[in-house]
Amino acid sequence: MAGGRVLKLRFLLLQTAVSFGVSGAVAGLFYNSPWGMCSLPASFYLTGAVLQKHRQKKTLGRLNLEFKDYIYAVSGALCAGYSIERAFVTGLQDIRQLYGEDSLLAEQLDAMEQRLGIKEPIEHILSDFAKKSGSEDIENFVEIFCYAKRGGGDFIHIIATTISRICDKIEVSEEIHTVMAEKALEQKIMCAVPLGILLFFRATSPEFIGRLYGNLLGIGIMSAALLLYGAAWFLGMKIVEIEV
Repeated sequence: MAGGRVLKLRFLLLQTAVSFGVSGAVAGLFYNSPWGMCSLPASFYLTGAVLQKHRQKKTLGRLNLEFKDYIYAVSGALCAGYSIERAFVTGLQDIRQLYGEDSLLAEQLDAMEQRLGIKEPIEHILSDFAKKSGSEDIENFVEIFCYAKRGGGDFIHIIATTISRICDKIEVSEEIHTVMAEKALEQKIMCAVPLGILLFFRATSPEFIGRLYGNLLGIGIMSAALLLYGAAWFLGMKIVEIEV
């Protein structure tokens, strides 16, 4: 619980710092006025959405990686003759040893042993975990597992298939990330160029660009430019972001 509060506080501080930076850039480059800081609420909201999405994507990737190792351990325990319930508990202990106290999987399945101790069905525990995880791979595995348990399926084969699928997905994601890394860098540079040009004019020809500040026409033009720039920035992020 304390670790979760620390992470939330760090995220809030990062969001606040980035929001002030964005609003400061808007006020200085687009309006040349402290009144531009009125964009702070909007930048705080948008920054939070972008950072939250990035964090969720990173967390989901880490969770899938831990889950792959987890079902590896479960598969080994089943091959060694453990019961299904005991195999899942043993796999969780292996994950704790492998990833330590920072394990996302162990944190989400922390109550598994207690719930199994009161004879709660493993299907209910895994179903609750799958809903909280937000991972399509985990949800598919749990759904197939629950059907197989009720119908007496081959658990070792199901787990092996799941491991293969997650490994393939991770491999494809890494390949896409490698291929798109150059394009993502180009997108970031292209987003920085308009701000660089504006800053260049502000530094070298203030009388030339000064006509855009301090009057209604200039405020309208710069506001339209800011909206177009923001839309282009978000569109560029969508283009280089490929989901597997």
